[in-house]
Amino acid sequence: MVDYECAVIGAGISGLAALKCFLDKNLSVICLEKSEDIGGLWNFSEKGYGVMRFTHINVSKQNYVFSDFPFPEGTPDFPHHTDMLSYVRSYCKHFNLNQHIHHNCIVTNIKQTFDGLWRITFQKGKHQNWEGNKVITVRNVAIATGHHANPRIPKIQGEDSYVGTMIHSVQYKCARSLGVSPGKRVLVVGMGNSAVDVADNLVTQGQCRVDISARSPSWIFPPYCLGSPVDHYATRALYALPLSAVEKVCQTLICMVLGLPRQWGVYPMTGILKSQPTVSHTLYHHIQRGYIRMKPAIERIGKGKKVVFTDHTDEQYDYIVLCTGYTFSMPFLSKDIRETVLPAENEINLYKNVFSPKYGHTLGFIGFAQPTSGGLVSISEMQSRWMAELITGAVRLPSAPEMQNSIIKERNWERSWYYSSKRLTIQKIPLLYNDEIAEMIGCKPSLFRDPRLTWNLLFSVSAFQWRLEGPGKWLGAKKQCLSQPRVPLYHYCGIFILILVLIVILSVVLHLCDRFV
Repeated sequence: MVDYECAVIGAGISGLAALKCFLDKNLSVICLEKSEDIGGLWNFSEKGYGVMRFTHINVSKQNYVFSDFPFPEGTPDFPHHTDMLSYVRSYCKHFNLNQHIHHNCIVTNIKQTFDGLWRITFQKGKHQNWEGNKVITVRNVAIATGHHANPRIPKIQGEDSYVGTMIHSVQYKCARSLGVSPGKRVLVVGMGNSAVDVADNLVTQGQCRVDISARSPSWIFPPYCLGSPVDHYATRALYALPLSAVEKVCQTLICMVLGLPRQWGVYPMTGILKSQPTVSHTLYHHIQRGYIRMKPAIERIGKGKKVVFTDHTDEQYDYIVLCTGYTFSMPFLSKDIRETVLPAENEINLYKNVFSPKYGHTLGFIGFAQPTSGGLVSISEMQSRWMAELITGAVRLPSAPEMQNSIIKERNWERSWYYSSKRLTIQKIPLLYNDEIAEMIGCKPSLFRDPRLTWNLLFSVSAFQWRLEGPGKWLGAKKQCLSQPRVPLYHYCGIFILILVLIVILSVVLHLCDRFV
């Protein structure tokens, strides 16, 4: 007996996208969420997983939006986490998702039955009045628990002798909550977005003296570049170029705006698109004023509060904040599934980061991707739409061998392009990735149907473009696409190139006319 057609595990951004897409196809769905509320990491909590008190999204709202539900008018380009949670709540209310979400349900086991169905066992969490385990059987499961699961705590030689306070960034909410007092010395380990946000907060709110230790320093992107959000530059016009040329364009532009990283003591080990960029408008400001210093990797921790670095210098620190990322963790999957899907630490064996060749479309992993620019929402939504089309039989997956060959091919390319790191194993370029899936399900936008629309699709970013046609078409998509801000640099360069092309064509025509007169 089947209880539901589909089950969604998790009610964060990715889980809500999956829930809504399945309901769009009139499928019976249950969503199991372990916490008391929706929103995932955007639901601020003083303790445990989630955003920090001061967190603003580090990609623009145009790149972090559901494709059929625009942000309210007046929302800032980079919304605060309270704005994000309000937006997510509005999305749930608008599409009547809440009635399908069961809170305080902790999934403990997911396994496949002999007849290809999925049996899900879950326990009660807080405020549940039933005892023991509950078990449901479904035809399809979408895992949307996120890839920021378990904090990665690196082993540091001598760490047991450290007498200061050492925490992971998952425990950091703000300098005031940490209890630091002005003048304290703090070492932030890592140079991702969380690390730089923590360092900035420690300087501005905590009035601390901060050092950042980075084993592989990141390229720093400003939130805005020449008046536009920096992720607005990742357009179709840009990605029409070879990726190596895209990297040169981006690197030149960022260096023109911010200067060479080495001016600020930052020495990236890779090209600008070969690792995950860090977005900050304050880091170089604080470095220039001496509030933050850059340090190399940690070699070991000495006695007391002493930290020794790989350049053989040492410093005393009252606090160490480890901004060292997360590892994938899905302990609720049965051992055979886990070994098939997660062959190594922070690696997934999934076709297009969604489906296992062994289990096919009945087990999908939604949101297991790291966007190189822009946000995860459009990726999770496109993955969910794809899974919904597969469940209803509108499209089909390739054969298992074909999927496995594709996985190997993509993994080899990623290893050749990206810097070798545990945090760079699921990178995807959102525009290209979404187009690939959109083509499979028939919703890739046609560029040349409407001249005004063509111009915007080439020179602006928009999640709404994948709702212009095909399954899931939304009547408001065209209006939204046309309203998206264009990057002025691209817009005027496009006009210049268009005029140049017209002049060349006119010159050729006149030349031919002269020859035949």
